[in-house]
Amino acid sequence: MSLLAWCQWLEHTPFALAISESTWLFPLIEGSHILALPLSVGMIVLFDLRLLGLAFRQGAAATLLHDVLRWSKIGFAIMFVTGGLLFVAQAGKAYGNGFFRAKLLFLIALGINAAVYQLVFYPKMGQWEPASTPAGARLCAALSLVVWIGVIICGRTMAYQF
Repeated sequence: MSLLAWCQWLEHTPFALAISESTWLFPLIEGSHILALPLSVGMIVLFDLRLLGLAFRQGAAATLLHDVLRWSKIGFAIMFVTGGLLFVAQAGKAYGNGFFRAKLLFLIALGINAAVYQLVFYPKMGQWEPASTPAGARLCAALSLVVWIGVIICGRTMAYQF
C-alpha cells in the first residue's frame, strides 16, 4: 500500500469521518490547536529572545528556561494531539499539500535544532553570564524563530487549500 493510499484509507476510517463530519468536533479540535500555539511556541519565542539578548537580559537564561519549559511542554502536547487528529481527518488532502509537507520538514528541522541545543549548549547554560550567551546558542535561537514562523505560515496557509 502506498503512502497516498494509506492516507486516503485513514481519512475514510469511521474515526476520521466522525471528526470531519461533526458540526462541533472538528472546529473544537482546530481551535484548540490554534489556541495552544501561544502556549507552546510563545514560550519558546520568549526563551529565544532571551538567548538573542533582545529581552529578559537581566536574568539568567537557565531561570527563564525553567519558567517557560513546563508551559511550552503542555502547549506542545496539546498541539501534537490536536494536530494528529486534524491530520487523521484530512490525511488524503494533506498528503498532496505542499504547505503540509513544508510544515513537516520545518518541524523536523526544529526537532534537530532543539536536540543540538539540548546536547551542546544546555549542559553549560548555568555557567553563562547573563549577558554572554554563546554564539552557537544564539544561532539556535535565531534559527528557531525563523523556522517557527515558517511552521505557522505553512499551517495557516495549508488550511486555506483544503
